[in-house]
Amino acid sequence: MTFQDVINDVRVVLNDAEGVRYKTPELLSYANDGVQEGFRLRPDFRFGNYTASAQTYVAGDSVPFPSAYQMLLTHYVCFRAELRDDEYSQDGRAAALLSRFQAEMTK
Repeated sequence: MTFQDVINDVRVVLNDAEGVRYKTPELLSYANDGVQEGFRLRPDFRFGNYTASAQTYVAGDSVPFPSAYQMLLTHYVCFRAELRDDEYSQDGRAAALLSRFQAEMTK
């Protein structure tokens, strides 16, 4: 799975197939933050490279998580996008997405 796959999945969840509300650089930034959060929760995902500085991934890069955890990045990006909307109806959804990311990432 690439970061572009994550962005495509996020656009479906957010009903923004055309990228009108959420621009690709913004979603990619959220995805990069999600990778760093994933590494914080699961340092073993760095495959022994614990001292490396944070890498900035681009759309064509592969998600650096084991395949069973890659879809969780979609939840993180959706959480960040939903949080940006700051609507009362979305707050619960954003919290649920973050909670799921954190819970599933630490399994």
